[in-house]
Amino acid sequence: MQIVRAIGASLLALTLLAGAAFAGVAEAPPKVNNDNGPPIEFYTDLSPDEESAVTDSPGTGRIEFVLERKTLKLSWKLTYTNLTSPVTSASLHGPQTPGGNAGVVVVLSPKGGASPIVGEAIINDGVLAYLMSDRLYVNVFTTKFKEGELRGQLKRRRPEEVKPRT
Repeated sequence: MQIVRAIGASLLALTLLAGAAFAGVAEAPPKVNNDNGPPIEFYTDLSPDEESAVTDSPGTGRIEFVLERKTLKLSWKLTYTNLTSPVTSASLHGPQTPGGNAGVVVVLSPKGGASPIVGEAIINDGVLAYLMSDRLYVNVFTTKFKEGELRGQLKRRRPEEVKPRT
């Protein structure tokens, strides 16, 4: 009986150890900064329908991001039309899932600006992990909609979707 208990306890310990090791691998941040591969691209279409509060706006927009693997430089181009009032700021928020709210991780345009808004920033490993796991969204704030007029969840552009640069 003691042998059966010892074997059972050993199997349980191995199962827990394997589960913990697997969980650690699943949670490890992506290693893109050591890769010599091509830049990674992200995008989203921006809509008032994605805002967490009711937003009656005819506005639409789109943002494209390019992440340089070696330097973790994130570059963007934000375009929008038909907003109800001037843009006061735009920012990247996370971590979150669609429908939820989160804090600012990268300010894209601290003082607003006319479309298109372009910029770049060096991100850290935490923002990288959220970016690679689709847990970031873009919010465009205006004078009328101080909580945001346009919003969209970032998605990674898969290699087959990447267009050759000209």
